[in-house]
Amino acid sequence: MRVVWIASYPKSGNTWVRFLLYHYFWGEPANSLEINRRIPDLHRPSGRIETASDRLFVKTHLIRSEALPFLAQTERAIVVTRHPKDVLLSGLNYARLENEAVDASAYARAFIAGGGDPAWSQMGFGTWAGHAASWLGGAPFPVHHATYEALKADPHAGLRAMLGFVGEAIDEAALARAVDLSGFERLREMERREKSRGAESLFRGGRASLSRGAMFMNKGATGQSLAHIDPALDAEFDSAFATPMARFGHGA
Repeated sequence: MRVVWIASYPKSGNTWVRFLLYHYFWGEPANSLEINRRIPDLHRPSGRIETASDRLFVKTHLIRSEALPFLAQTERAIVVTRHPKDVLLSGLNYARLENEAVDASAYARAFIAGGGDPAWSQMGFGTWAGHAASWLGGAPFPVHHATYEALKADPHAGLRAMLGFVGEAIDEAALARAVDLSGFERLREMERREKSRGAESLFRGGRASLSRGAMFMNKGATGQSLAHIDPALDAEFDSAFATPMARFGHGA
């Protein structure tokens, strides 16, 4: 088995990349859980795994280390990074899927002080900068770096680059269809449909969060500000993250 990691810090676009790849190789799934059967989530085992070849895409949020599972089987990795301010806001929304009482200011300041969500660090995901450095700095296998911002600006080019990286001859019709099927509003509609009928879903949260308008597929936004939480937060954030943001291609 040849493992191709889809590695990212949480809330950076990993789920979207999995949908893009699934739609390209296997077409439209019957439900969102089919994604886990073809492109398993290391942190959410699905039991049955189906693969049409000896290559297996696997999702992970773990930092790259000698403790990484399947290290001997690893062939290469697609690493997705996202501007950490957008990660923070997406992480806040994710936390509120299960607990709407999460305080936005406290969450943001803990994220800034910890270099990322402290709970994620405890789970082995590291800080935002540490996670990126572990995968993009000297890995012993080929790594393709995709930023969420570039992928959102041109998903056709982003998916084409990922497919070329894993050695696929590009089927342009299949690529166009994969991008269309993986559109943000299409995925939101799948989430709404599954949660409204109480079905088990790839998307975290359930009917209760859906009823108050909280969704896993929240905004997919870029270039956001923290000023709506507290006017002082943007300056605090930029001071803490300026150096690693520049290092990993996310500007100021």
